[in-house]
Amino acid sequence: MKNTIADTMTKSGFTFQQVMLLNALRRQATTGMLMTNPRVTGFSSFTKAVLHFIDDKKAPKTCKNLYNYLVAKGCYDNLEMELA
Repeated sequence: MKNTIADTMTKSGFTFQQVMLLNALRRQATTGMLMTNPRVTGFSSFTKAVLHFIDDKKAPKTCKNLYNYLVAKGCYDNLEMELA
């Protein structure tokens, strides 16, 4: 089975796809701008897409609250964009 770029693990421990979703959530929470239509993720929002992969039942369900929660938990520590 071939690994896709989306499944490539980054130094942060997240897959490339998860890094992109976390960055999309950050942009939406901090600026209100969307990187793309969230429906390309298969979910109706970036928040729901991120909630799908972070296995945390206590996580808030709204964009800004989820972003602040993940920052407090350290999910954005050492998170960097890796394009190659």
